[in-house]
Amino acid sequence: MRIPLFDYERHRIIMESNFTFSGKDYLFFPEGVNYYHLYRSSRKLNSFAELAYVAEKFIYLNPDFDIDKMKSLFFAISDRESGHIVRTYTQSRVDEMVDRVVGERMTPFCPRLRKVIFNPSRYLSKEDKNSVVAKLIHTKEKPSEDDIDDVIQELWLNKEKITIRRVSKELDTTFYLVRWYFTTERLEDIRIINQKMKRESMIARAIEIIDELTDNGNKLKMRKLKQLSSIRDYKLLKEAVSRYHLDG
Repeated sequence: MRIPLFDYERHRIIMESNFTFSGKDYLFFPEGVNYYHLYRSSRKLNSFAELAYVAEKFIYLNPDFDIDKMKSLFFAISDRESGHIVRTYTQSRVDEMVDRVVGERMTPFCPRLRKVIFNPSRYLSKEDKNSVVAKLIHTKEKPSEDDIDDVIQELWLNKEKITIRRVSKELDTTFYLVRWYFTTERLEDIRIINQKMKRESMIARAIEIIDELTDNGNKLKMRKLKQLSSIRDYKLLKEAVSRYHLDG
């Protein structure tokens, strides 16, 4: 599921890396190529660092975009009422971040190179796309350790649960062709990573609720936070409160 972070038609925003297809349905890059986009999954942005990363991709894809308009757009999505982020940030902080990102103009980090880029103006079913990818990069052969590492890193960056089936799905291969990678030691490491991501997700949810409860200077009541978040771990709630104040 891809949810656009901006009204790209209204503001004429380039939302993803641009490629020249010359009438083709897809392009193939054997060595892989950087690919950036300004969409999110069903998961909301849950930190100011993630918002800044979106800004890095935005100015990379739209280098001549009006800076004042960019500040306005980022201030809009930095409000939790936009539905894109778990808490609200001040305009001064967002403006400062945009000025910094525009001034630095860094090439954004890319978690995984894309080998196949499909033409967005051509319709291909998911099955057709999977067939093209399988044919071009031989995903039915055993993936390399680097391929699996890249997928695990991307899932971790997106704060998505890491499982063998999920990794095999991302690589468009079978469970059995990636099972060899997951030794007992690696499975234990991944179990710990998943636990940490689950904890971070709960903290993000608590922070979103804290932001709502403290609107207009209202005093935070831990009992109300516990009730609305359905989180029973008091230490976790205290951590959320501490991060909320540090990130504010």
